[in-house]
Amino acid sequence: MLRKNNNKFKNVKSSNIIKNEKGFYRKFKQKKIKKKSYKKYIVIFIFCILFLTFFLMTKLIWHQYFYNKFDDFDNIKPNNESIYYKETYDSFYESINKAKDFLNKNMKGILINKEEIKAYKNPIISAVIPCYNSKNYILRTIRSIQNQNFSNFEIVIVDDFSTDDTISYLEQLQKEDPRIVIIKNKKNMGILYTMARGALSSKGKYIFPIDNDDMFLEKDVFYSVIKVAEKGDFDIVLFEMMISSLIPNAYHSSYKKTIFKKERIPNLVLYQPELSYFPFQSKDGNLNLVEVILNGKCIKTKIYKQALNKLGEERYSRYMTVDADIILNYINFNTANSMKYITKYGYLWVDRFGSTSHTVISDKPQLLLYRIYMLDVLIEMSKNTERHKKISALLLLRILSNENLETTLKKNVYNYNLFISCIKRILNSSYISQNDKDEIKGIVSTLSFINYKF
Repeated sequence: MLRKNNNKFKNVKSSNIIKNEKGFYRKFKQKKIKKKSYKKYIVIFIFCILFLTFFLMTKLIWHQYFYNKFDDFDNIKPNNESIYYKETYDSFYESINKAKDFLNKNMKGILINKEEIKAYKNPIISAVIPCYNSKNYILRTIRSIQNQNFSNFEIVIVDDFSTDDTISYLEQLQKEDPRIVIIKNKKNMGILYTMARGALSSKGKYIFPIDNDDMFLEKDVFYSVIKVAEKGDFDIVLFEMMISSLIPNAYHSSYKKTIFKKERIPNLVLYQPELSYFPFQSKDGNLNLVEVILNGKCIKTKIYKQALNKLGEERYSRYMTVDADIILNYINFNTANSMKYITKYGYLWVDRFGSTSHTVISDKPQLLLYRIYMLDVLIEMSKNTERHKKISALLLLRILSNENLETTLKKNVYNYNLFISCIKRILNSSYISQNDKDEIKGIVSTLSFINYKF
């Protein structure tokens, strides 16, 4: 009995042990499953970190190597890291307050720095002024240059065949300041040729373009901008401008903050390929705008001359009363190797009634002809990349849809042949997409006055 009971007990005990063991293994298995699940989350987390790191590194490498390489950044990016210093300048309203006294003296024709004339040696800066019938207001422009705290400059004034007493007035000013250089056009050539001639005649290392009714804002503009240009060896330094309205012989302190420079990035080096787009916005908004105003810039003279020589006299001799700034900016941007923007307010653009910017061209075929001239320049000067050449196709499409095209082309054979040449060069370019080419061909084939065989 005892043995039997013992066996029973033994059986019960062993079955319990088995049950317990099964429960233990089940629990152990559950624990094991939990441990595996925890490890899986760690693996997923590590994978996400690695993927994110890989993504960021790939993006960085693409931007720094491939993106730059495709746009020819490698050969033009300065190696000197010291150029990435930050400048601090007066705010908009601080600049207004400082400028008032300086501008008032210029408006009154007061020459502050008579001693600086004697200290003049070789010009470092060439201030280039195109003028036409500007006797009544050019003095303020000249004074804003003469009153700079910088003596080694020349004032290159190119007269575009004025019909008033501008030349005789300038010659009187030249007697008091030998830094004034007067160049005369033999006939009225327009702003493109006039500015080009002034730049090609400049002897300074840097050119500051200025209109014949505008002014520099403060006496330290030349010094501040040249300091930046020299330190970073920049081909172009862009600085801020203000806009103001003036009535004859009066100065108003009612400034408007400029809208032209809002796309600039303060205190960053801006390299040429990013600014070399043509200033026409595409319908989809993918193409950046660039400066359409030539003023508010310091440009290396050798860069300006290289750009004009590449452009060729036949092109810059074309008569232009509007859009000349756009062309001159474009050729300089496409020739420059480096640029820098600073937040220094240094230029006052006078919104004067009767100026070129207020001129309304009633001859729409003539205005369209300017666009064709521009297209020719664009094709010639833009870089050989798909995104730089694409803007040529976009401008051509705009011209083809213009209702005045037939009238413009029928004005003379030269206009017609030039336009056909533009079409041919765009369609033969390997940098223009086939879709753009097909769209151009489709429109041209519907225009009976364009005799072009594909």
